Amino acid sequence: MKLVLFDIDKTLVKSSAGHRAAFSAAFKEIYGIDASIDIIQPSGMTDQQIIFEVLKIKGLDEEKIKSKLDLCMEKMADVFSGMIATAELTILPGVKELLEELKNNGVLIGLVTGNLEPIAQSKMKKLNLDRYFKVGGFGNDHIDRTELVKIAIKKARSKFDFIFSNNVYLFGDAPQDMKAGNEAGIIPIGVTTGIYSKQQLENAGASLVLNDLTDTEEILRYVLN
Repeated sequence: MKLVLFDIDKTLVKSSAGHRAAFSAAFKEIYGIDASIDIIQPSGMTDQQIIFEVLKIKGLDEEKIKSKLDLCMEKMADVFSGMIATAELTILPGVKELLEELKNNGVLIGLVTGNLEPIAQSKMKKLNLDRYFKVGGFGNDHIDRTELVKIAIKKARSKFDFIFSNNVYLFGDAPQDMKAGNEAGIIPIGVTTGIYSKQQLENAGASLVLNDLTDTEEILRYVLN
């Protein structure tokens, strides 16, 4: 059995403004801080990382941030759930076709995303993609993306008797995805549907870089070999 893992934002879908707004609302209510994630470059970061980076810039120390981190993540999820009905989310080209073909070929499919799990699941349900994903590592599980990969594999082992043996692939648009894949001992595949170039993804350790996910046959050949 093969396990194929996907990042969400800029890999499967175009990012939504609602997710960014959820951060700002939570910063304000939980920490009393007016802040936007626009003060950092959040691409490739987990939601926990983003919270820490923004609030440190705003003068909070790590202990203060940690003391209310769970409340902050809960508030983000609540705010996003209230926005999801009107959020504009777009599936990127080739995604539906690829997921369907992977499923038809008996591949176990999962998510490795910096999104908090409730936010990730809301996005997938709204786009009717949730039925494809059986396991995942999410931004509330750990601050480190490499650990999220390991968590997703662990879930595959426990739920589906998955045997880990050079048979796990991770699709992502950021260097952090490629780094996490290599550190977790799996095969990272880059897509240039985000802000990073082919060269940047290759430099970060991508085993293959694609312009997008539209060439289903090429991807299946690579994954199912």
